[in-house]
Amino acid sequence: MNLPDAGITDPHIRIFRDRAYLYASHDFDRANTRFDMRDWQVWSSDNLLDWSLESTLKPEQTYIGKPIQGCWATDAVEHKGRYYWFFSEVVPQEDRRQIGVVVGERPGGPWKDYLKGPFLKNGIVPTEVYDPALFKDDDGRIYIIFGVWDYYIAPLLDDMTGIAEAPRRLEILDPEGPYGKGKTDDKVFLHRRNGLYYLSWGCYYAVSHTLMGPYQCKGSFLCAERIDFKMRQPTWPHGPTQGRHGSFFDWHNQSYFTYCDMSHSGNRYFRSSWISYVHYLPGGDIDPIWIQTWGVGQYFPGRHAVTAGHYFAADQVEKELDDDGSVVVRPAVSGGFVTFPRVEVPTASARRLILKFKGNPGETVVSVRRHNPSGVLLGQGRGAISGEGVRRLTIDLPGNARREDLCFVFEAPKVNRLLFHSFTIE
Repeated sequence: MNLPDAGITDPHIRIFRDRAYLYASHDFDRANTRFDMRDWQVWSSDNLLDWSLESTLKPEQTYIGKPIQGCWATDAVEHKGRYYWFFSEVVPQEDRRQIGVVVGERPGGPWKDYLKGPFLKNGIVPTEVYDPALFKDDDGRIYIIFGVWDYYIAPLLDDMTGIAEAPRRLEILDPEGPYGKGKTDDKVFLHRRNGLYYLSWGCYYAVSHTLMGPYQCKGSFLCAERIDFKMRQPTWPHGPTQGRHGSFFDWHNQSYFTYCDMSHSGNRYFRSSWISYVHYLPGGDIDPIWIQTWGVGQYFPGRHAVTAGHYFAADQVEKELDDDGSVVVRPAVSGGFVTFPRVEVPTASARRLILKFKGNPGETVVSVRRHNPSGVLLGQGRGAISGEGVRRLTIDLPGNARREDLCFVFEAPKVNRLLFHSFTIE
């Protein structure tokens, strides 16, 4: 992610019109000695690597009417073709902690303050009112979730002018967070997958089969062993699980978590936004994520094996966890594929693409194409997968391009017996 030194923090990524939009607050200066956030920003990307600034919203452009240094976390939602961007206004010295909203015709703005006042004021619930998260259920109804330590949820009016019901507290069983057992954090988020609702605060989460809970805490999906050394130090005073405010999103049949990171600046008051791949285990638990220096959306198979489950886009495949902890890919049908854009080819002479498979006996054909399943054929490998061991399939890439957009297409009568583990280039 090419935003490591921009102070873009508390990220929420939403996919609108097949493009990623990052709604965030903004640490003002690399030399900050306290939280100093003077505006909110929207960035967008079509590859999760290269980002363009879409708009900046200053508090002077809203009902606030003057500069503040408490432009805290945001989130956005689409409703009836318009885009609503909710933001936190935090001014402790004036005892103001509340949530505002603006509306735009496009996901990146420009924005209009249509209420001319806060959407939610402090005092409506026995917790502080900031850090909004938006959730849209299958019936199109939108909910706002907010709060610190305790989280509250309320459905929105269809005209987006307020809440339709009094907020309800979300019960969390056995809560824990970066400050220990019995405590959560601020910066809540809510998403759903395969019938489970996931309520998260940073890298801690709880699940429920119903929207209103109760939610059972599952702990953290982050462990220090899966953080690259360069990003492990320095970290927050309470360790690497502190301060990981962020959100989950799915795109092109891949799952992600975007979150705050301070390793690039070394300053907890000038943070970056980072992205990791997410894998859900069969029971619904989240496998601990990897925090890697190269982020997502680009691949370096000449330096290390590229994990198959870290693809950028896919169709007709399933992700599984291998015995060694790697996320592998099992094609579901013949014609299933995975794509890896911006694959670095280390030198003009290093053109041997080596794929690592596991699987039961069966004939397999792997076609390597440029860009997508119907792109130019770069090479093809054919061979029988024998036994339960590991097989290497070698394909010679033509040309001398230093970067390739590679699409692996799996073709075989019994292709679902294969496990695609990883690939390298030698």
